[in-house]
Amino acid sequence: MKLNKLPLIAFLASTCALQAIEPAAQLFVAMPDSLVPSIEVNRRKDLIDLFHAGQQAQVATKLGGTARMTQLQENHLALSLSEQSQMLLHNYITGNGDTLVVLVNTVYAPAGDSHIRFFNTTWQELPASKYIRPLPKEAFFLFPDSLTKEQCKELMQPVDIDLIEYTFGADGSICTRQSWGKYLDSETYERLKPYLRESITLRWNGRQFE
Repeated sequence: MKLNKLPLIAFLASTCALQAIEPAAQLFVAMPDSLVPSIEVNRRKDLIDLFHAGQQAQVATKLGGTARMTQLQENHLALSLSEQSQMLLHNYITGNGDTLVVLVNTVYAPAGDSHIRFFNTTWQELPASKYIRPLPKEAFFLFPDSLTKEQCKELMQPVDIDLIEYTFGADGSICTRQSWGKYLDSETYERLKPYLRESITLRWNGRQFE
């Protein structure tokens, strides 16, 4: 009996191609649709192929917009989902040799507001509290000793919402940046600016970010 080898050859070629791409890209392809509902899996593959080919890596989304892959490295990728939203993915090796996947979704309205989540390589969500500490708004203020507690409290009062944007550094660190400058009126922000920290960097130690 003569076997049809074409399906087998196609399967092997597809498997080899997937193994050849970056771990971050493999995770992106395997990502559940619920995490990136606007881009079906074949369009994700197209983004990777276009990026590797040195072409403009963009595809139409299910919502009628355009998604663009702006970075793709061994353990990192960045994706513009629309003019108002961005997705970042970075994977880390833990102290026991497992892989931790960190996913950041940011919405700009126009101030950046990020949501950070943690997963294993099969996309099972892990408790964020195990890997990163929440940063309250007070962490971004540096008040001199000359100010009283009441004065500090009064200065912070206009900041009634936590607006923090998460990005990844080249060394894998997480940069947490406050974005109140695009939320508050200019007069209020200029009054607060001398007491504000622009950003806080958290570094991966193999177990958590600190």
